[in-house]
Amino acid sequence: MTKRISALAAMAAPAIALLIGGCADRSQFPSLARRPAEDAYQTASAVRPAPTPPAIMSEGLADRLSALVAKAAEGHATFESRLPSATRTISAAGAATKGSESWSVASVALAGLEAARSLVALPLADLDRLEAEASNRAVDGSDADLKAVRAARAEVEGLVQAETQRIDGLKAKLGA
Repeated sequence: MTKRISALAAMAAPAIALLIGGCADRSQFPSLARRPAEDAYQTASAVRPAPTPPAIMSEGLADRLSALVAKAAEGHATFESRLPSATRTISAAGAATKGSESWSVASVALAGLEAARSLVALPLADLDRLEAEASNRAVDGSDADLKAVRAARAEVEGLVQAETQRIDGLKAKLGA
């Protein structure tokens, strides 16, 4: 038993010395607070945002957009020129039964309007493709292309929507 007590005393002595060392005067040790030099390194290594690229449209895009809008305007003019005749034909058919002669003639006139609307919808499809491409370019650079394409697309989409409303109104009259 004495051996055990002396072994415990031998182990306790270093443990007590370690614990007493933890109670040393704090003024002898350096502070763990942030130093001015550490703040300087942090500021230097901070991530800076990339500079905003200048808002410049891609070369030739303005010409492509104006050509597509002009093509849509031509298609809309074709639609507008066919509209009065189709409206008269559909109004004359009135509530004709499906399959009758007047209903068939009115359906052909309606199909002519839908074909004219497709002349406006084709440039819209090209504008959709250009918008997707411009959107991808805007991620890494200027969004000038995207803004220009969206403006042209909105103009052409307005024409298509107006034509669709007129066609839907005429379809309702025809009962198609």
